Amino acid sequence: MNIRQLEAFKAVVELGSFTRAAERLHLSQPAVSKLIMLLERNCGFALFHRQKNGVIPTAEGEMLHSEVERVFLGVESVSARARAIRQLDYGEIEIVAFPSLATRVLPPILAHFLRSKPGLRVTVSSRNSWLLVDRVASQGVDVGFGMVATERPGVRFDRLCSMDAVCVLPAGHRLAACPVIEAGDLHGERFVAMAEEDRAQLKVDLAFSDCGARRDIVLKAQLTEACCSFVAAGVGVAVVDPLSTVDFAPGQLVVRPFRPLVTYDIWTVTPSYREIPLASQALIAHVRTGLTARIAEFAGTIGTPE
Repeated sequence: MNIRQLEAFKAVVELGSFTRAAERLHLSQPAVSKLIMLLERNCGFALFHRQKNGVIPTAEGEMLHSEVERVFLGVESVSARARAIRQLDYGEIEIVAFPSLATRVLPPILAHFLRSKPGLRVTVSSRNSWLLVDRVASQGVDVGFGMVATERPGVRFDRLCSMDAVCVLPAGHRLAACPVIEAGDLHGERFVAMAEEDRAQLKVDLAFSDCGARRDIVLKAQLTEACCSFVAAGVGVAVVDPLSTVDFAPGQLVVRPFRPLVTYDIWTVTPSYREIPLASQALIAHVRTGLTARIAEFAGTIGTPE
């Protein structure tokens, strides 16, 4: 018994004719007759009463037809599922991203991606860039977006895009009118810094040490958004990635380009022990496009100095 025999049986029952069933299946009438004969032999009973104007199923044939219909409903379900997978509209993707990306920038990008994919389910969580690498490596997360690329078994890193650090000042700060903030301009300023283990902070520290500027570090925070919140509260100034400044109310922060250039890379982090599914690949490409456009738009709003 095979699927071709069941197809022929289903067509003959529905059309009441071997000839019309052959036309539907693009077979010859003798070929359909042979398929039905083989199916009857496998079943051990007759499936049809042959009449002059066609055929009707036997009582046993009617019972078998009910089962065959369920089989084909299952086949149609499998076919629909395959079509959804092909169209990237089925499955689940678990994402982990650094907080400023996960909470401020990623939502509209993912909303646009999911608009045409009602069958796709996405879970988003946030971790700092060090911890998210561990989650991808050990907890089965499908895609991570972080600012750290390091040697770690079980994960692969691909550069997604880059962005330049900005200086954030509280409203009314003496440097607020400057179009660009140089590291030397912040000599002696009260400064809000990231915790020492943050690799991005090491780049910022190097920019100040290279020009001999000394900051008065009055507070350290684990998250760049927290740094911006403390700046907005008047604690001091900070140098952060631009994504951390998104969605603050107008007048809370003054954001300016920072020199010397400090560039942050954003990395895609994926498990190296398995292939990246097509839906995840499409999501990564969409995030790359959306994030690159958002960073360029942001750079335009704060000016691009010579």
